[in-house]
Amino acid sequence: MKKSLLLGLCGLVIAVVLVGCGPKKVTFDVDMKEYSFTPSTLEVPAGAEVTINLENTGTLEHDMVIMVAGKEATAPFNEDDQANIFWQHKLDMGASESVTFTAPTEAGEYQIVCGIPAHLEQGMVGKLIVK
Repeated sequence: MKKSLLLGLCGLVIAVVLVGCGPKKVTFDVDMKEYSFTPSTLEVPAGAEVTINLENTGTLEHDMVIMVAGKEATAPFNEDDQANIFWQHKLDMGASESVTFTAPTEAGEYQIVCGIPAHLEQGMVGKLIVK
C-alpha cells in the first residue's frame, strides 16, 4: 500500500515537472499605424511559441520585421538589411491577422522595425526582449 502511494506521488510530481518544462506560449495584440507599433516592446521566454495578433489601423501598408541578434536595420531599410532579418510579416492597411513564430533561443534584445520605405526613418521601431 505504502509502495503504491509512493509510486503514485512520484508519478504525479514527474507529470507536474514535465508540464512546467513544455514549450512556453505567449500571445500579443500589436497595433501598427503611422509610425508606431503599440506596444513597442514585447518580452518573451527564449524559444517560446509567439502568436501576434497584428492589426494595421493605419492608412498605409506596414511591415513588422524582427532583426537577428546583434544586428540593427540601417536607414533606409533596404536589401542590405535582408540578410539580418529573423522574422517578417507585412500587413495591408485596415487588415488584421494572427501570425505565429518561434522566438529566438538566444537571450537578448532584438530590434523591431517597419521595413516599408521611410517608416524606419519616421521612428517606427520597437524591440523584442528574449529572456
